Amino acid sequence: MEEAGTKGQMIVKANRLVQAKVPLSRIEHRIVALLISQLDKEDEEFGFQKIHIKNLKDAADLAAKNLYERAEEICGRLLEKKLEIKTKEDGKRVYDGISLMNRCKYKEGQGYIEAKFNEEMEPYLLQLKRRFTMYKAGHFLPLRSTHSMRIFELLKMREGISILRITVDELRDILGLQDSYEYFSHLEHHVIKKAQEEIKEKTDIYFTYDVEREARTAKRIKFFIHQADEERPEKTKMEDRTEAPNIDVMDVFLSDLTQEQIDALSQKYLDELHQRAARQAEKEVPNRSKSVKQSVTLQRMKTLWKSAK
Repeated sequence: MEEAGTKGQMIVKANRLVQAKVPLSRIEHRIVALLISQLDKEDEEFGFQKIHIKNLKDAADLAAKNLYERAEEICGRLLEKKLEIKTKEDGKRVYDGISLMNRCKYKEGQGYIEAKFNEEMEPYLLQLKRRFTMYKAGHFLPLRSTHSMRIFELLKMREGISILRITVDELRDILGLQDSYEYFSHLEHHVIKKAQEEIKEKTDIYFTYDVEREARTAKRIKFFIHQADEERPEKTKMEDRTEAPNIDVMDVFLSDLTQEQIDALSQKYLDELHQRAARQAEKEVPNRSKSVKQSVTLQRMKTLWKSAK
């Protein structure tokens, strides 16, 4: 397949791949991203993709003049990598480990790497119809921290509803930091805040966040995702509110679910759930304001969803 035009290309992954633990270095993340950007959405199986080292260096603004010398080493390391996907079935934890690459070739003097994904990766990269994440290579490649790269992907996955709520343990697992930054304050300072600065500087989004605690222990992080051209939001003072603001009921409902829970719901089911909840709200508070009806609709959606689980 012809090599992609790097920065302008789109990277498309299944959401489960975005949430997987993928222990890659910065250069490996960039190579895999460029390989993915060359895939055609209509492809039914993997072929060889070709990455010119010069284009890799230019796309990521790398000063690594020894990339050519390291090409063989990079190929070997890519072949050793695997992704780890953790899900639940019937309440039981399921672990699925998949080798990332099938083949990786480099011939000295040609200046490019040829690589082919393992066929077991097909459900996560090919023929994606729903529950996928898409972003521009030009926003991902310049990121210099692997943690910034992974957090950016997670935020892009939830960009449509503007909120990502994730436990601290889940974030540590995805970033491969189970044994690093023992104290949350260290994780926040060295990982979250640095990612916040870099993502805002180099991509089309930025984020703010709240830390949810139980007693004094940080348990969950709620990321609020903003477009780069938005002004930084200011928190509304409670005393300034004369009426609850209008809300997007569907977005708020989804924001409290895990990505695994969202992926299990079809759009048809969500639409029907919303319609049933809205009808109930109309019967319960027929003469109240729109914002009150929205609030009741949201509560009924949660109740109906929980009762159907």
